[in-house]
Amino acid sequence: MATQAEPGGADTSANWRADGDSDGKAPQQTVGMRWRLWRNRQIASPRFRGLMARLPLTRWIAKRKANQLFRLTAGFVYSQILHVCVQLRVFERLENQILSTEQLAAFCQLKVSRMRLLLDQAAWLGLVIQPKPDIWMLDDAGAVIASDAGLRAMIRHHDVLYRDLTDPVALWRAETSETELRQYWAYVRGDALSAVTPEQAAPYSLLMRESQAMFADCVLASYNFGSHASLLDVGGGDGAFLSAVGRKHPKLQLALFDLPAVTERAGKHLTEAGLATRSSIYAGDFSTDVLPGSADCVTLLRILCDHDDDRVTTILSNLHRHLAPNTRLVVAEAMAGPSEGARLASGYFGVYFLAMGSGRCRSAEEIMSLLTTAGFRETRVGTTTNPLIATLVTASR
Repeated sequence: MATQAEPGGADTSANWRADGDSDGKAPQQTVGMRWRLWRNRQIASPRFRGLMARLPLTRWIAKRKANQLFRLTAGFVYSQILHVCVQLRVFERLENQILSTEQLAAFCQLKVSRMRLLLDQAAWLGLVIQPKPDIWMLDDAGAVIASDAGLRAMIRHHDVLYRDLTDPVALWRAETSETELRQYWAYVRGDALSAVTPEQAAPYSLLMRESQAMFADCVLASYNFGSHASLLDVGGGDGAFLSAVGRKHPKLQLALFDLPAVTERAGKHLTEAGLATRSSIYAGDFSTDVLPGSADCVTLLRILCDHDDDRVTTILSNLHRHLAPNTRLVVAEAMAGPSEGARLASGYFGVYFLAMGSGRCRSAEEIMSLLTTAGFRETRVGTTTNPLIATLVTASR
């Protein structure tokens, strides 16, 4: 078959090889690579897959692989079922009660037939159960969503991400730099951070606050802040985590550092939580400005993942410059790793940060390397109750 030439008559067939680099040089193959190529050829064969499906000892493997592939293919549809249920407040309606299809249809302003179809789909996904025909209750996952306002807020927030993924090829090719997520997270746009207005900061600050509860529970269950006298939360937003740690450790002195557009909200929320007398609030840019160095513990919670490596180096170097010797630094965020939870987090946040135009989901080893480069010592990885939500890395100034 003839190859298609580029405009001008240049034949590109010699410039690319399926089994090598663009210059035609095949990469050196290890034994493991050759075995994987052989294995892939077998799996790609309809005859082999048919044999696997017929043999009793391998049938379960074939079914599992087929189900995994279908989940990938249908994943967007599943996420939309979840999204509609959250938008229509299905889980909140069913919290601690049992309702009929007709009752839910009236609440959601849907036709009964459409309501039944939506509930059927939600049941296949393990969100609701139907103990009797047209009678509905929450399943385990639905009960969690109903009880967690922050989780529902994150699911609603996906509207923005979905719009940025309308043309995913264009996103990967960087054909546009102004995504909705980049506009939403005002502090990643490269502008002077002091110019971020309270109006720009309010939406993402509220989202971070609403989604903080599960994250805070994970961190507080995994690190003993009670062993410290004082805590400075850098990039602490409107004080949601400080409020949580302050309630758990009543003797801990609290401080927060964030942009001027955010700190007014933090003061208000810490006062409402009854923590004003134990709290100090500082405004500035944590990558360049002077930070208070009196706390013996400093936290960076869901901060480093938002930024590219060069900016992370700047942030950590600024912290190292201003913190007192022996100050304990606690970094907590979703990190890449071998566990199922860490792999799920890395897959999701890799795309999210791509759309945001800043940051990435790093491994704990990468974060420890960045900390060491900035001058920190005694870096360690700490396990958490849920690696899907967060992994801990600690270090000493």
